[in-house]
Amino acid sequence: MEPSRSRPGSLVYRLHEQEDGRVFLYELWASRAELAAHHGTQVLKDVLARLPEHLAGAPEVSEGRLYGEPAGPAAGGRVSSAGTRG
Repeated sequence: MEPSRSRPGSLVYRLHEQEDGRVFLYELWASRAELAAHHGTQVLKDVLARLPEHLAGAPEVSEGRLYGEPAGPAAGGRVSSAGTRG
């Protein structure tokens, strides 16, 4: 978590677990370019390579805009979340 939180442009990077075992990762990035740079990091590639062995199924990923925040549409902010049963 910390390597991703400390990346330039990372505004929110949080993991949430539901009582039913579903796990959600919420990310908010200042720009698409900074999100793309994050996706290109070796640490994320390493985590994603090991992720399937810890999941009960394929993750569901969605992306959108967070309105009403400083990093919202005017600033190009993007939010993405992924959830799965882990």
